[in-house]
Amino acid sequence: MIAVLFFALAAAVAVGAPAGRELCRLQPRVNRQRSQGIAVVVLSCMALVLVHLVAGPRATGWMLTCFVLVATAAWVVRGARRDHRQARARSETARAARTLALLLQAGQIPAHALRDAAADCPVLASAAMTSRLGGDVGAALHELGDQPGRAGLAKVAAAWRVSERTGAPIAVVLARVAENLRQERHLASVVAAELAAARAGGRIMALLPFVAIGLGTLVGARPLTFLFGSWLGEVALLLGVILACTGVLWTEKVARSGEQTRQRTR
Repeated sequence: MIAVLFFALAAAVAVGAPAGRELCRLQPRVNRQRSQGIAVVVLSCMALVLVHLVAGPRATGWMLTCFVLVATAAWVVRGARRDHRQARARSETARAARTLALLLQAGQIPAHALRDAAADCPVLASAAMTSRLGGDVGAALHELGDQPGRAGLAKVAAAWRVSERTGAPIAVVLARVAENLRQERHLASVVAAELAAARAGGRIMALLPFVAIGLGTLVGARPLTFLFGSWLGEVALLLGVILACTGVLWTEKVARSGEQTRQRTR
């Protein structure tokens, strides 16, 4: 039965791989990441079945335990890096809007102000190049605003388009946009600081069972002998790792849901 499942999974991956790659080219980034996650899960299941066939159930249990630990750590690290990139992008966006607003308030025309601001804020480089070529600066800024962490540039694009269509002074509008972006960045840093305590608490709670194992070893209770020397201990270790990692993932998910709710309601 296991062999049949293994070959079925292998056939499904082999048949669906070309179509999956083609879909990944057409799907947006979120869908591509979801497709990649599904592919990782399928390949991991295939590896578990193969290990079970070759080395037996005990090796499968150890591999599953290691996989849960590594996958959880990778997910947390990847999320932390993504949050850091988005925070840095928000900071660069706010600084770019502020620089552009100050140059316009100093009396420069929009095209020259955008060029000088791009020299100090690389995020505006493509928009400045579009301005030199006589293209649609508003569309270029709006396209930049679609990138993660750079939603503030969509507001700059809206102000730029209104100024182009109506001739209204853009300096005052951009000054308000820059101030709003500064306040949003400050609020985001406050929310991140508050959620950091919850995340740290969840990670500490996940590590406590391992600390207990270490203390038990120090006092001579020999918990490692039970965990590594019997099938009941191995099952208990696997369940404990799964529960601890589930707690960490749940905490991270709740924290990110709070950040997303704050972004939607700002």
